[in-house]
Amino acid sequence: MAHSANIRLKMKRNLLVAALLILVLTPSLSNAQGDRRRGASGPVIREISITGNSHFSDKRIKSVMRTEESKFLRTRRLRESTLENDLLSIEALYTRNGFLDAEAIRDTLVYDNNRETVRIHIVVKEGVQTIVQEVLISGNSAIEDKALLALLKIKVGKPLNKRVVQEDIYRIYSHYADEGFVFASISHEIHLAIGKARVEYKVVEGREAEIDDISVRGNNMVRPAIITREVTLDRGDIFSGRKVVDSQQKILDTGLFKDVEIEPRPGSPDSATVDLLLKVKERKMREVSVAVGYGNREEARLTTGWMHRNLWNTGRQFEVRAVLGSRDFDKGLTRKRGELALTDRWLFGVRLGGALAIYAEETLEEYKEVEDGEYTLDRVGVNLSVKKDLPGKTQLTTTYSHEFVDVRDPSWNVEENEELRLEVGQEVNRSAAVTVERDTRRPFFNPLGGSVTRISVRRAGGIFGGDNSYNKITWSWSRYSRFSFGSVIAVSTRVGYANAFGESSEDGVPDYERFFAGGSSTIRGYDEKEFGPGDFLLLANMELRYPLFWKLAGVCFLDMGNVWESVDEVTKSDFDLFVPSEEYAERRAADVKYSVGVGVGIQTPVGPARVDYGLRLKRGLDSEGNRESLGRIHLTVGHAF
Repeated sequence: MAHSANIRLKMKRNLLVAALLILVLTPSLSNAQGDRRRGASGPVIREISITGNSHFSDKRIKSVMRTEESKFLRTRRLRESTLENDLLSIEALYTRNGFLDAEAIRDTLVYDNNRETVRIHIVVKEGVQTIVQEVLISGNSAIEDKALLALLKIKVGKPLNKRVVQEDIYRIYSHYADEGFVFASISHEIHLAIGKARVEYKVVEGREAEIDDISVRGNNMVRPAIITREVTLDRGDIFSGRKVVDSQQKILDTGLFKDVEIEPRPGSPDSATVDLLLKVKERKMREVSVAVGYGNREEARLTTGWMHRNLWNTGRQFEVRAVLGSRDFDKGLTRKRGELALTDRWLFGVRLGGALAIYAEETLEEYKEVEDGEYTLDRVGVNLSVKKDLPGKTQLTTTYSHEFVDVRDPSWNVEENEELRLEVGQEVNRSAAVTVERDTRRPFFNPLGGSVTRISVRRAGGIFGGDNSYNKITWSWSRYSRFSFGSVIAVSTRVGYANAFGESSEDGVPDYERFFAGGSSTIRGYDEKEFGPGDFLLLANMELRYPLFWKLAGVCFLDMGNVWESVDEVTKSDFDLFVPSEEYAERRAADVKYSVGVGVGIQTPVGPARVDYGLRLKRGLDSEGNRESLGRIHLTVGHAF
């Protein structure tokens, strides 16, 4: 038995050694095979020297070459074809910077005795750099020189780049096409002297093109009229490239198509006309959706829905949705919501969006004014919205809401807590809201640039009736700017104000309509809705978003803000970053909260699924004398703003 055990032990040891040898040798074998595929028979490159260059450094020239010098743990071998292409790349570098006669020559290849290593010597003949002295435009009458010159990337006093000249021709033509001159032709002429160049763009404008016919191809379930009504050009209109692009986006915005292409085609030979062919690929008109999610706001969540994108072939969208969520499985479902929604992009036959939504929702809410306080909030209502597109990517939305609210099943004794602001029982709320939003984000779910500004004014009660009368104003602004190495700097500010009037002045705004802060989209490092309710909200956020690898991205952030009972209670000292420990518990509720942190997310079609960790910059003892936590983790989908 002992002998058999020793044999097994030796076999295991031998297998382990063999496995280690395979792991060690596999990269080497793999590299060797890769070297043979890349031409491993060539000598190892020991050095690349360059002479004759003064305008560009050796490092800059080598950056455009695929041939590289060998370094520690990185062997590079000579391939003649690659080196020849590198010489062309060096010449292209010089040509792009005005050295029209530059040459890169492989001067010598110095081998060792066994021809196993080589030193490469390249000679550069730069020649004279040509500078643009003058830029002219001729043949134009419909568009002024000033407007065309502003489009050009070729500039006086800069090196001549013939590639940029060709790109400028396209820019001039695109501008003419936008103005209706789709049949314009653009040519150029470069007048050269020693070290100088005069660039002339010659324009033949032709006649303005009119739209003759608009046709549709690829539609099976959608009537042509539903598609063509989205086009902002009509028969007899002057062709415009901008309007073609705008029309293409509007057709995509219907949600009926997964791809749209508008192809301008020459009209009849005897007239300056253009036909538009709308080529579309339809999406499935009916769709069933089931989604399971987990986040800090609602914890576990199940969403189901059914949608028809083209109800009765009218272009109207109908959707049924149900949401079930629980933030504590011991308490069962803490959120239940059902919703019916009907959307029409052409209300009353004009370009005016309309929406009708009917909903019913039951949630289990926390009430922090009472220890372990909870109550059930039922909301049943209807929203009617009208949306109008304004110039400058701006939308105006008007909404009327009629809602029945029931605050029930409080966990505390109502008769013993009559001083509490929350009213238990049923209420009716009627309100109207006006929202203006300007959105230039690109792309929408993961912005790399642009901004979004939104202001909403809502009035409840008064002439609309109902049990509560109050005003509620919210304003938000977010900006996204490209930074270095593919990163984006995102900043955001949000302000909210609410006040009751009339008969509601004494009772105030209902708690379920007031502001809250804390959590994954407001102040990370704190619990969801940890601060509030209050009638004044102030938030500011800054993020540095940067790519990592594959679909992963990272973020560093700074959050600040809080909620106050009223705007009158905000003081300058609330913004202090450092607070004496003996004052912390007393000031905690009103102080502005600061947090910093990092996060990582994986990109999805609706934004990143992310994990953030927020670190509190202000910490101390709470009112019960307990030390506050350092921070917390947040799980959610989508950016914080």
